[in-house]
Amino acid sequence: MLRLARPRSRRAPQGLGGRLVRAVAARPVPPGRPRARLAWHVSGALPLIGCLTSFPIGMSKDSMVIPGVGYQGGFSAGWHHALNQPAYFTWLSNALVAGTSLTLATRRTAPTSDAFWAVRTAGLGSVMVTGIVYNSVLRGREQDTVLYRFNDTLQHIVNPVLAPAVWALFDPRGQITPRRAGLAAVIPLLWATATMARGPRIDWYPYPFLDVPRHGARTVGVVLAGILAGFTGLMGLLGGLDRRLGAR
Repeated sequence: MLRLARPRSRRAPQGLGGRLVRAVAARPVPPGRPRARLAWHVSGALPLIGCLTSFPIGMSKDSMVIPGVGYQGGFSAGWHHALNQPAYFTWLSNALVAGTSLTLATRRTAPTSDAFWAVRTAGLGSVMVTGIVYNSVLRGREQDTVLYRFNDTLQHIVNPVLAPAVWALFDPRGQITPRRAGLAAVIPLLWATATMARGPRIDWYPYPFLDVPRHGARTVGVVLAGILAGFTGLMGLLGGLDRRLGAR
């Protein structure tokens, strides 16, 4: 009776060669193609430049004087105004996009945590809200220096278009879940809460539509609710698009 010999299992190579083989086998696959990495680098570097150039603007310019506002506070050119730049939603939204885009560009594998994708989603939604609100309500304010115009173009025009475009073309699909979208909404809610709590103490608000002394807390609350509702709608839009792109 013939017996079929069992194939011998090949032992893993030993020594330096074995270590190289195991290292190659265990090496994580990079998330996306080189073009994706380049796109993430660019879409991360531009908002980072926008955030960083906000500080010399604060050092060299007083906070904007808006006729007819009800608050009296403000910031003179210098360290106080420079360090106040993160109080603007524009700065926050660009910082979120910069951090998450550069993370995707530099990691060997794409993050999988709820926290990362909640921040990524919040950045995308926030920078889109920034572009819509600024260009429809605030466009036309003073832009008296080359650096100011450069910063304005990056943060309010380029990045609100580039960030969602790069997300749609290169981000891994299936990452915007209802849970993560809900966590993402916490970030603009915390910003609004901190802004409304800080405003009366320093008698200053970052945007004229948040002017509580002039418009009243109820009206400003309605405005904020509308902006947050728009943010939530954008989360739904991104989530739906994410599912459709993933189904292709």
